[in-house]
Amino acid sequence: MKKTKAFYLPILLVAVGLIYFSISAFNNSETNQIKKAEKSIESYNFAIGTQTVGAKYKFTEKTMLVETANEIKNMGSNLLKFSMHPRYCSENYGLPKNDNINSLTKLATLEPSMKEVLDMDFKYYHIWVYGFSQYTPEPVGKKDDTAQIKFINGYPEKHKEALYKEVYDFTSHLLKTYSGSGKVFYLGNWEGDWHLRSDYDRTKPVNLKTLEGMTQWAITRQKAIDDAKRDVKHSKVEVYHYIEVNLVRKALMEPEAKVVANSIVNVVNPDYVSYSSYDATNPYKKETALNENLKKSLDYLESQLSPKEGLPSGKRVWIGEYGNPSIHHNDEMQNLRSIWTIKTALEWGTPFILYWEMYNNEIKKETGEQVGYWLIDDKGTKQPIWHTHNNFYKESRTFVKDYLDKNNLLPSFDVFRKHALKFKSLNP
Repeated sequence: MKKTKAFYLPILLVAVGLIYFSISAFNNSETNQIKKAEKSIESYNFAIGTQTVGAKYKFTEKTMLVETANEIKNMGSNLLKFSMHPRYCSENYGLPKNDNINSLTKLATLEPSMKEVLDMDFKYYHIWVYGFSQYTPEPVGKKDDTAQIKFINGYPEKHKEALYKEVYDFTSHLLKTYSGSGKVFYLGNWEGDWHLRSDYDRTKPVNLKTLEGMTQWAITRQKAIDDAKRDVKHSKVEVYHYIEVNLVRKALMEPEAKVVANSIVNVVNPDYVSYSSYDATNPYKKETALNENLKKSLDYLESQLSPKEGLPSGKRVWIGEYGNPSIHHNDEMQNLRSIWTIKTALEWGTPFILYWEMYNNEIKKETGEQVGYWLIDDKGTKQPIWHTHNNFYKESRTFVKDYLDKNNLLPSFDVFRKHALKFKSLNP
C-alpha cells in the first residue's frame, strides 16, 4: 500500500520536535554551565578587601552602612567587613535607634540597613559582633570600650550564659536565613589586646582576672557558634569564629609578656585569627623590613594554633587591618606601602588582607583634619590604592576565568596567590 503524505506528517513532526527539544536542552544546559561558571568566579576568594566602620562623611541619601557597602561592591569586592554592635545607632553608623532591638538577631532582622547589607550579593562577611546582653549604654557623645565587655576582673556566669544564648541565636539565624546561599560568615572581635588592656597601656602587666575572663568570653563565643552549627540544619552556608589580636610584636620582643596571642588564642584555639597588623607594618620604612617582620608575626600567630577538624585547608591567620594614613604619607606612598603589605601577605598565604578602610573614620581633634585611612577621600576622590584594588579584582577575575576554561576547575588558593604576585596592579 502506498503511504501518503498524511502518513509521514506525524512522524516528521515528532522528529522535528525531538530535534528542537534536544537543541533546546543543549542550549539550556550550556546556559546553565555558563551561569554556574560565572557564579563560581564571582564567589572566588580574591584575598584583598576592605571594611566600613565609623566613617566621618558620606555623599548620598543612603545610610552610611549601605552607601559604603555599595562602594565596596562597586570597587569589585565580594567581601564586606562591618560591625554588628549596640553602637549601630551612634558612632558606628548613625542609624535610627530602635528600642525593640535588644539582640544581634533583632539587629539583623529589624534594622533595615543591617538586613540590606546581609542580603547583598557578598560571598564573605567579616563581622565584629558584640552582644546587647553585655552592653552598658554610654553617655551621649562619649565612648567607653569597657561598656561593651563584662570580663574585666573576671567573667560572671550570668553574662556568660546571656552571651552564649545571644551568639547561638544569631548564628542559628544566619544558618537558617542564608542556607543555600553560599555565604560565609566570620564572626569575631575588634583588636583584642585593647580589650585585655582596656586602659590602652601596653607597658603594664596584664590583669590575670581579666585574662581569665576574656578567655572564658572567647570560649563562650566559639562554643555558641559550634553548637548552633551542630543543632541547626543547613547547607551551602558557613559560620566561623575568629579572635582578632594586635600586640604581636610585644610577644616577640618580650616572650614573658602576656598578650591575646600567647595567652588566649593558644587556649581557645579559635577557627581563625585576625591580625590588626600595624605593629608589624607601619614602623618599617623599607619593603624588606616590612616583609621580614610581618612574616615573623604571622609565623608566630600560626604557631599558637592547634590542628582543628572541620575547617577548610590553608592558613588560619589573616590580616584583619592594615593601613597607611594620608596624614603621614602622600597618595603614591600610601599606595606603595599598601602593596608591600599585600605582596608579603600573599607570599605567606593569608586567606584575607583587609585594608582600613573605605572611608576615613578618624579626625584630629586639635585641627579637625582627616587622618586619611581611606580608599575614597572626603572629597569623593578615589585614591591610588582604590585603583590598585579595582585593577587587582579585574586581573583576578580574568585569571580565574582563563584557568577555569583551560582546566575545567577553579585554581587552588595557592595557585591563585602565587600568580597574583605577578599582577600589574601589584607591580606599578
